[in-house]
Amino acid sequence: MAKKGEGKSEKRLSASKAIPLLRKYRTWHIRAKPGPHRRENSAALGFVLRDLLKVARNAKEARGILNRGLVLVDGKVVKNPKRPVGLFDLVTVVPEKKTFRVLFSKKGKLRLSEEKFGEKEKLCKVVGKKNIAKGVVQLATNDGRTMRQKKIEVLVGDSLLIQVPEQKLLKVLKQGPKKTVLVIDGKHIGSVANVKDFVAGTMKRPKLVTLETKKGEFKTVESNIIIVGDNKPVIKVE
Repeated sequence: MAKKGEGKSEKRLSASKAIPLLRKYRTWHIRAKPGPHRRENSAALGFVLRDLLKVARNAKEARGILNRGLVLVDGKVVKNPKRPVGLFDLVTVVPEKKTFRVLFSKKGKLRLSEEKFGEKEKLCKVVGKKNIAKGVVQLATNDGRTMRQKKIEVLVGDSLLIQVPEQKLLKVLKQGPKKTVLVIDGKHIGSVANVKDFVAGTMKRPKLVTLETKKGEFKTVESNIIIVGDNKPVIKVE
């Protein structure tokens, strides 16, 4: 009989390179289901609780913690251990009274940075924009959100500082020279840099951006960056 649908399990050897795990320690890995983040740069919540936060000794304990509603992702209770978590997501473990933000290391691995308990501010990048009514636009972000806003000047590539879980818009960070960005893919992933200028794309080449750091200049495609501030990051990104 032909196989129907994709597999529900995943071996550690075939897991995303962004997931920090020992690939030959065991055979199987907690595979994230399709969700707000791409599989290439996210990890399952059960893996985060068991392997990164160490609040559970195994997958069964992680499921028990989640089923009791003790874990929040971006301010909302999540009970699915296969829910993907990715860049800038806020993971709160209620019994521990701790909140962590998901970031990238300089080696492109997902890591957790501790924030103040109950932190609500989050950054997301606008990846889509559509007019749905007079003066009303619908925005799509890199973390799977859709937001409707009135009388707002925002373009694809800009960043939004929002308050979760209400999705209250706090600030719009526009693309442009001298902006502070975080590199989220490519050779320089995890680096914080300043924008020098943008190079327009063509039919065959995507839009490029020239970035400046203390170590020098380099170029990358625009899709590899996210605006995180005007002169300095508005949230912790390193």
